[in-house]
Amino acid sequence: MDMAMDYSASILEGLGEGIVAFDKTHRAVMANTHLIALMGWDKQAVCGASPEVLFAQRPELLRILNEGIKKKVLVSDIDLVHHNADGGLQHLRVSTSFLDADTRSGLVLAVRDVSEIKRMEWEIFQVEKMTALGRLAASVAHEVRNPLGAIDIQLQLLEEDLEALSSALKERLVGRLNIAQTEMKRLDRLVYNFLRFSRTPKLHLRQVSLNDVVRRVFELVSPEAREREVVLCLELSDGLPAINGDEDQLGQAVLNIVVNAFQSMATGGDLVARTQTESGQVCLMLTDTGCGIPEEEVDRIFEFYYTTKDEGTGLGLSIAQRIIYQHGGHIDVESLPERGTTFRVYLPVHERR
Repeated sequence: MDMAMDYSASILEGLGEGIVAFDKTHRAVMANTHLIALMGWDKQAVCGASPEVLFAQRPELLRILNEGIKKKVLVSDIDLVHHNADGGLQHLRVSTSFLDADTRSGLVLAVRDVSEIKRMEWEIFQVEKMTALGRLAASVAHEVRNPLGAIDIQLQLLEEDLEALSSALKERLVGRLNIAQTEMKRLDRLVYNFLRFSRTPKLHLRQVSLNDVVRRVFELVSPEAREREVVLCLELSDGLPAINGDEDQLGQAVLNIVVNAFQSMATGGDLVARTQTESGQVCLMLTDTGCGIPEEEVDRIFEFYYTTKDEGTGLGLSIAQRIIYQHGGHIDVESLPERGTTFRVYLPVHERR
């Protein structure tokens, strides 16, 4: 019997989800280490505690527990979102069952942290959506560019014809013609951006140092940084593992994030680039001291043509995300309004063959 109990305890501890059990008196009789860590509990204070005490800061879980204990209503794979104190989101998948199925007494709560799964699902959906929008953009851009070219030719011919007019009328018409040509150029840039986004360049992969990529980007933007009164700081890890990457495309992705940081620091500030190794991946952290991103907008910053800046195009971060995704990596964002934003770029380590 003791051996069976030992096996049960080992199994519960080895599960990839958190488990807590309440007896018929509504008191916790056990909780595995995974759930204790996930909930941030004091291990010594769990056994004998009531749901109201353990889940005082988790009303959504307390509601599910009370429905199971008092109303005998069970749930299966219910997804909940919890707002952490640091502003982050925690996605939980929850199920309940009776501790004693025959008497339908007691309750077992199983909790799994699916935040990483949700992030990956969102990222895949985002990239697929961007790809579909890119195809649409390409077809629209091609259709628009032909008549734009014809109009531009006609404007040039009209400018030549104006040479024969009197000076007063000529000056007035040339002014209007210049306005039309300026708007034509703006439309052409818009079409070019559509085409640039719709084309997915082929990657030329080789062994690349992410530190070298970041250094080159910072050297490139240093004149603009001085003009904007932005202080650039490199804190690059020595001995950082190489990655499989297209140096030019990775540079474009990092540059787009840096430009976004510049635009968020209208009155100057600091931009720090740090590199390190995390869980077998190389991580680049770009931290600015800009205006930050409101919580309700963080999930939208990678959307096609979504921008909150007057000088932004809404393409830079979308392109950066697609490039990093093509390299087998991903981007995380943390931001506090009026305090700054950190972009974390994760890329797999170079595989020796």
